[in-house]
This record gives sequence, C-alpha cells and structure tokens, in this order.
Amino acid sequence: MITDIEKQAIKKLIGHRYVSLIQTELNDSDEFNKSGGSYSSGHITNVMNGEKHDVIEAAIYRVVEKKHKEIEARKSLINKKSAAVTADS
Repeated sequence: MITDIEKQAIKKLIGHRYVSLIQTELNDSDEFNKSGGSYSSGHITNVMNGEKHDVIEAAIYRVVEKKHKEIEARKSLINKKSAAVTADS
C-alpha cells in the first residue's frame, strides 16, 4: 500500500500526470485486469491514494526506478559535457 508520504515523493518525481506512464508500463509488461483489458485510470489513481493492489504498485515502483535511472543518466551526461567544455578552455 502506498502511503501519503510515498505518494507525494512519487508525484514529485514522475509528475502529477502519472497515470499514462503507469498504464504504459502495465501494458508493456503484459499485465492486464481480470477482464483482459488495461487497468483504468481510476483504478491506478485509487492505488496511488492507498488502495492495495500488488500488480499496479509494482508497476508504479518500476516507473519510479526508470525515472531515477533517467535522471542519473542525464546528470552523468551533463557532467561529462561540462567536464569536456572545461578541458577545452
């Protein structure tokens, strides 16, 4: 279950329009609801608001992990670029 503190941290990291990112992650992982369709935006929102659902929670944390890696890669790229500019000066 996602707590309010976790929810705020997740929203700060991946943004307030998080539903489409999580739906994409679920679909890409071939994880669907019991009817075989995509999880609804309402269901994802309910999980973010504290409802327990192992599959959706796992997808949320995968999206968070991917975002962390993206941010670290961007920082690394910026650091390499700025080091190269400094070395050229």
